[in-house]
Amino acid sequence: MIDRPWRCFWAVPLPDNLRASLAVAVAEMRADPLVDAGWRWADPDGWHVTLAFLGAVAPNSVPALLASVSAEVRDEPAFTVDGGGLGGFPSGRRARVLWYGISDEDGLLRGLAARVARASGLPDGGPFRGHVSLARSRDRNGAHAPAPPPGGLPIASMDVRDITLYRSHLGQGPARYEALGTALLAAPAPVPAR
Repeated sequence: MIDRPWRCFWAVPLPDNLRASLAVAVAEMRADPLVDAGWRWADPDGWHVTLAFLGAVAPNSVPALLASVSAEVRDEPAFTVDGGGLGGFPSGRRARVLWYGISDEDGLLRGLAARVARASGLPDGGPFRGHVSLARSRDRNGAHAPAPPPGGLPIASMDVRDITLYRSHLGQGPARYEALGTALLAAPAPVPAR
């Protein structure tokens, strides 16, 4: 019997402190019944920053995939990115996806995503925008993105020290994500003394 392909992706998991503070802010937004009615909200336990969506992966190819990406990123120094802000794809005026933004001014996250995609055998995925998907519009044409809660969304730093290969489990309710393995980045580059 041949195992069915798994739906997989590489991502940076959110640190617990950011996940907790973001969950509080999102709960405030969801408290508005007009906002909640138009959106299907993701489970905070599954929040992550996707680097490369692989699609269908043969289960027996997972060990080789983990080895390939681990070898690709092991010399990449760990780094820090900042999170903050609310937006939507394709735009806030008519969004199908509501997201929490990840700032990548130095392009380090974008570069990591390109290396991970390449080591996973994917073609260049084009433009990359670091984000955490919070909700999807129930309307296929999208909906107006809600305003952030009165206190705003948290602004926080996020260390990128490792990345995780996840398997998606779709079905009733929000998607569930199973961690299949982790690839570690190198220790951060030392800061020269002044």
